[in-house]
Amino acid sequence: MVPKVVQDAGYTAVGLGVLAIHHVQTRRRDLERKVKAGVAPVTGLLDALPRLPGPIGSVLEVGRARLAQALR
Repeated sequence: MVPKVVQDAGYTAVGLGVLAIHHVQTRRRDLERKVKAGVAPVTGLLDALPRLPGPIGSVLEVGRARLAQALR
């Protein structure tokens, strides 16, 4: 048999753990929203950049596509 004080301490610890996890998830979601809002102008600028002809242009296009994919 577990003493009442130990049982209450266990329930308190579990409750605090659940609250901590909830707090972390909420902050992660808020941060994700802020990051996504900040990425939209950058991807718009990438799309607005002029395209260059020739081999240099094709290398830059690959880099631009990779950057745009990473931002999405």
